[in-house]
Amino acid sequence: MKYSEAKKAIEALSSKYSADFYANKFNVYYKNERTAGVEKDFIYSFISRENIFNNLPFSNKLYMILSELAMTPLDERAKEKKYYVKVYDSGIGYLNINNFTGKMSVNNVSEGNSYKTKFTDKGIEQLKQRDDIPLDWDKVRFEEAN
Repeated sequence: MKYSEAKKAIEALSSKYSADFYANKFNVYYKNERTAGVEKDFIYSFISRENIFNNLPFSNKLYMILSELAMTPLDERAKEKKYYVKVYDSGIGYLNINNFTGKMSVNNVSEGNSYKTKFTDKGIEQLKQRDDIPLDWDKVRFEEAN
C-alpha cells in the first residue's frame, strides 16, 4: 500500500480523520489529535495511543489500513518518481509514446489520452530495450516530472 492510498482510505472513514508526515512517521489524526502512526523507516512498525485509539469510530478499519501499510515493504510505499526524456534542447524535444500504437515521436511534455510523456525508472528501462526507439540513451537527459 502506498502512503497516498493509506491517506485517502483513512480520510474516507470520516471528515474528522487526517493524515500526514511528521517526525519521520506517517501520522493519523482524529479531530486534530494524533492517534496512531506508522514508522517511515521500519517495516511492521505500528504506533497507537491505545487509550484513544480503541474508542475511535471505525478503529477496526483504521487498524486494518495501518496494518497493511506497515506490512508493505519500504520501497513500495512511496509514489514512484516519473521523468521526462529530453531528446534534444527545444520546447518540443521530449519523448512521446503513442498510447494507441506504441510508436515514438518527439514533441512537448503535454500528456493526455493519446500520448505518454512521463516515465518511471522501470518504464525507462523497458524503453531502452525496444529496437524501434532509435535513441542514444547516453545522450538523452532525464527531467523530473511533477
